[in-house]
Amino acid sequence: MNQTVWMVTFEAVPVVKVGGLAEVPTNLAVELAARGWDAVVIVPAHGELRERSAESIATLNVPGARLEVGKLEWRGVKFFIVSGGALRDAGVYAEEVLEAKVVQFAAAVGELLKNPELLGVREPSVVHFHDWHSVPALLALRRALEGGGEPALFFHIHLLVRRRLSEELLSKAGIPPDWEHEVAWGGSKRRVSVREALQLSGGAAEKLGALEAHRVVTVSHAYLSEELAPFMGSELSGKARVVYNGTSWRYSDLQKEVFEVHGRQLEVFGAAQLPNRMLLRKYFLLYALGSLPEGEPKVPDERTARKLREAAAPPLREDLRTEAFSYDGPLVITTGRVSRQKGFDLLLEAVPHVVQDLGITRFVFFILPVWGSEDLSLQLLDLSREYPDNVRVVFGQAPSVYRLAHLAADVFAAPSRREPFGIMALEAMVSGVPVVASRVGGLAETVLDIREHGYAGTGFLVSPGDPYELAEKIRDLAAFMEASATGRLDMLVEKIEDRKLRELLEEYPDSGEIIRKSCIERVETHFTWQASARMAEAVYFEALRSLGKPLSTAST
Repeated sequence: MNQTVWMVTFEAVPVVKVGGLAEVPTNLAVELAARGWDAVVIVPAHGELRERSAESIATLNVPGARLEVGKLEWRGVKFFIVSGGALRDAGVYAEEVLEAKVVQFAAAVGELLKNPELLGVREPSVVHFHDWHSVPALLALRRALEGGGEPALFFHIHLLVRRRLSEELLSKAGIPPDWEHEVAWGGSKRRVSVREALQLSGGAAEKLGALEAHRVVTVSHAYLSEELAPFMGSELSGKARVVYNGTSWRYSDLQKEVFEVHGRQLEVFGAAQLPNRMLLRKYFLLYALGSLPEGEPKVPDERTARKLREAAAPPLREDLRTEAFSYDGPLVITTGRVSRQKGFDLLLEAVPHVVQDLGITRFVFFILPVWGSEDLSLQLLDLSREYPDNVRVVFGQAPSVYRLAHLAADVFAAPSRREPFGIMALEAMVSGVPVVASRVGGLAETVLDIREHGYAGTGFLVSPGDPYELAEKIRDLAAFMEASATGRLDMLVEKIEDRKLRELLEEYPDSGEIIRKSCIERVETHFTWQASARMAEAVYFEALRSLGKPLSTAST
């Protein structure tokens, strides 16, 4: 293999993570490197280089800023991290600096593509841009390589936000409105100025990215047909391809990791070796949840953390750690960034209905509050105060118990209004946790509805935006899993309205365990990052062939 791929992204683990986007470029790069590619990730520091454990290797002068480039190698991938100017600001998506960050990052990418020797790497054969923040960088690259051989350019839409780009913003990144270049539109090539490209795209960043790239990539067929194709129009949708996301989680690895971290404390709960899930749940709810180590949970945005600390009241402490529960019970967890898109407000409405019907249910929210989400965060805090026996909210990152919570859980709630893919559902299923998810985007492709698939099912799909159906299916599935695990069918079956779940329990009282195994098998068979990398590689090679570029044989 002599192909080189550059990933251009606004966030990437292990450098900086806000949401699921950060997992994709890194994991694709890691698995492509394992297949023989030279893999590079270019990402802003959103802080100082020393905070990212990066070695400074170069400086760049771009309009309005002097930038510094650091290098970090991790799992076979070279990360080049850009700091300085607005890119020092820790607010990854803070609106007051976002435009400056996008501009300076775009200018930096253009300079690096003109001078790859600064990085000590080869020119890329493929450059893969992720989400709207990278669109100005895509144009800056094309401008920088004008007159030279372009690599194959891919624009990956993880979440369509319809952000507007202006001539002024692109000009600040060194992309003049009258610069003419070639684009593919409606199956044919045409020369357009940047001004004309903005007019063709209506100024929408994602449509401009689709116009400028050789291929558009998105994360599920449902998301492509439901949202992207209507948005892009027939002139551009022919460029679109699908590459599923994946997860690096494996059930056996999760068990080992959890026991390595919590083994000593678990012995207090009667476990000399890896315990069963009921014991893990009891340990998590009654002890570990209320005993987070110092520094957890971590809220990346200090302004948001300050506001939460000011509002803290039991069961939330002033240091944002939460109290443990007093009693065990079927556990429902949910995870994600606080936003209306994720549907946490719907779950907030659903919780009282579940508690009314199945009062032993415990809910734990693992949420990442971001600036601008304070109202919803405070509503969730109020919910935990109103239902202290049933609800806890972990505000921020709590790595010491995050995987433990997944192994302890009985149900995962994914009430998203929109979800292009939904890695959180994969993490739940590979942990053996069935999912109640909205029938939208990638969730509709990853979650198999038990009503249709029986024992091969991995959860329920519900109507998006309906808190009552959400509550009903969470209650049914929580009661089903508890009845199966405890054998208390006489007390719990009457709580289950879903006919299919009742039938499964009648046929096999331990059918909850069968569903857990189906969840694990589905992810480990179909949704690994290795599978995602194979899909990406196939799309790369297809584009390289169409552009007349040389190919190399992939590893198997």
